[in-house]
Amino acid sequence: MSEYSTITLDRRQRAVVLTLDRPDRLNALDPQMLEELLDALRELAVADVNCLVITGRGRLFSAGVDLDTPFFMEHVDDPSVYSGKRLLDWQHRLIEAIYELSFPTLAALNGHACGGGGLGIAMACDLRFAVAGARMWMVPGALDVVQDFGLSWLVQRVAGPSHAAHMALTGYRVSAEEALGWGLVNEVHADAAALTAAVDGFAEQVGAMGGDAVRMLKTVVRLGHASSLREQLQVEAIANGLAFQSEEFKQRKRAYLDKLAGGR
Repeated sequence: MSEYSTITLDRRQRAVVLTLDRPDRLNALDPQMLEELLDALRELAVADVNCLVITGRGRLFSAGVDLDTPFFMEHVDDPSVYSGKRLLDWQHRLIEAIYELSFPTLAALNGHACGGGGLGIAMACDLRFAVAGARMWMVPGALDVVQDFGLSWLVQRVAGPSHAAHMALTGYRVSAEEALGWGLVNEVHADAAALTAAVDGFAEQVGAMGGDAVRMLKTVVRLGHASSLREQLQVEAIANGLAFQSEEFKQRKRAYLDKLAGGR
């Protein structure tokens, strides 16, 4: 993997932990971090990887975009009325790059995730584990802007349109415990050590799966959101019909049956 200055990558067999590494700026997104993230995601998309964990260094997951950069419309030289759209099109490539990865992704929220840049990265992942005390919120109501980074689409798909509107209109800070009830996060852990242990367990379990099977599983689950039952049953049959022929399945089947026979 390439070397970066605003993010770090830790490969663990077939799992990768990507850490946002600008703790002095609360892991806020700036142009350099954006380009490094996009480059890393391009490499990961074609690597022998089963899952990606995204987390932050320090006390926040991410504070959003860096307020002293063009991402907050500071130091913008482009006089065009479209300058803001061009900048957001660039930033939004990050959300697409995370969401479209063929393997499972997990955001490990070590602290607050706010604004489009911070919460958007987390919501673009397939799952989210949070430490108790972490909060999630949007900021458009405070700035008279429209929510970006795909949150108007991502949040309502897991929490519903009413919760998405509430967060966008009021900037309500959703606690990790509330987020669990809303469906915004999958698990909440008491402290950083417990969060790390849970994330490590997830990475180990998914990392050990067959690469083709885990990619098909993600595709099938995602298709289930919009397909009819009949279509979904057919997709499952096709995917499993292929999986049944794989050497990985045969090995796992033997081990599973041996475990049952041994009463374990």
